[in-house]
Amino acid sequence: MGNGGGEGAVERVSRRTGEACAWLFPLAALLTGYEVIAAALFAAPTIWVHDLTTMLCVIGFLVGGAYAQARREHIRITPVYDLLPAGVRGICDALGLGLAAAYAAVLAWFTGSQAIESVRIWEMSGHAWNFPMPVVIRLAFFLGSLLLLAQLAAHLRALLLRPGSATP
Repeated sequence: MGNGGGEGAVERVSRRTGEACAWLFPLAALLTGYEVIAAALFAAPTIWVHDLTTMLCVIGFLVGGAYAQARREHIRITPVYDLLPAGVRGICDALGLGLAAAYAAVLAWFTGSQAIESVRIWEMSGHAWNFPMPVVIRLAFFLGSLLLLAQLAAHLRALLLRPGSATP
């Protein structure tokens, strides 16, 4: 992890946020189990479990990108990449990080504008529970995009300052 000289601030935030959000998945599983028992054994289904479990899993997935990037556990076509000379791998790394950062910047821009609008109108789910789930999810999407952008920028910076020491 980190950039060869220890874990940087962005990696630390990405890792800690990812580790905290990882607990959302078992919580969602427990809530789903509760719903099954409540509906099947007591004929008392809830109006909130489906929305809440969806929201918890979405938040976990949205933060997962920055977490995977911080740990360098994203997808890579290693059989091809490993055959390349070190200099070409560095160019591929820089190009990949640059393109990913550009994508994350555009994503953050659009998700930020959607989050602002969702908060402005205090958008509700429209389901039986009628929780402001769209507000929560859109804010999480925006914050997850910003965290991913920061993580990509940190790796790109490390790569450009110390070529060969920070494989993304």
